[in-house]
Amino acid sequence: MENYKSIKGSGVYPILGISVLYNALFITLLFFMNSYEISSLLKIVLVVFNIYQIYYLIIYTSLKYSMDDENLHINSALGIKKVKISFSEIEGYTKAKGHIRGVKLSGYGKNHFAIGRAIIDKIGITYMFVTSTDNVIYLKTKDINYGLSPEDFDKFERELNKKGVSPVVWEYKVNRNIHLHKDKKFLIPLIIVAIVTLIITLNPLILYLYNKLPAMMPLNFNSQFVAVKFGTGKQFAFKQTIYGVLNMAILFCMYYASYFCAKYDRKSAYKFIYVSLIISLVFLIMQFRILVTFR
Repeated sequence: MENYKSIKGSGVYPILGISVLYNALFITLLFFMNSYEISSLLKIVLVVFNIYQIYYLIIYTSLKYSMDDENLHINSALGIKKVKISFSEIEGYTKAKGHIRGVKLSGYGKNHFAIGRAIIDKIGITYMFVTSTDNVIYLKTKDINYGLSPEDFDKFERELNKKGVSPVVWEYKVNRNIHLHKDKKFLIPLIIVAIVTLIITLNPLILYLYNKLPAMMPLNFNSQFVAVKFGTGKQFAFKQTIYGVLNMAILFCMYYASYFCAKYDRKSAYKFIYVSLIISLVFLIMQFRILVTFR
């Protein structure tokens, strides 16, 4: 099996720089923010952000490519990323140098490196594993293209030629047939978000109408979940309903963002609906915690 390291570019520095900057920002906000709802959301954002940063930092610093008799392999440390491409699926390749011209759909990087999915000019939807733009090779397959930046570029190209993979020029067309409502990976979380949002909206109203809420309910909390302002049950129900409407608005925006993104890459479209799912679950958990504690 032939192994090839990726070119070591400067992408690690912006990843680390952004990590330090945003961690400092989030921690500062948490220090000064004295609201239970906002601090809870910020803590979740902080955890997710750091997992995201560590994930791409590990991939970037340990990315390598290898070839056996039948497949091209793309791997990173700890088995975080494992991609296998059969040579029989590769329809051809093209080469490029310099700035990456395209639009990022997911992942990290833009002009000088890219890890993730992107729409590359004249190439199309591409799964990018490019740590430097000194030498980039794009592989075309039926479903998606792949962008690689091997260190020993000429040797890598010769090995591709030996496997029957030749240079080719292709044309990219936007997918107009979008049927996300038939996709279970999209439909199931969409239904869950809709149900959770309805619970957030209707649950406090029903409890109020059936006199299941105490006369006085907490309206505001500090970051330690200590009530700092009380109001009537009606005011509490109204405030929680506003949170439900807010989640409906978020769902609406994420739904249409998913449809827009699906024109270019279906898998990248899923992330929007999952963002809405996470936010709605956070608000539901907060509502239940308040009701369990103060009813």
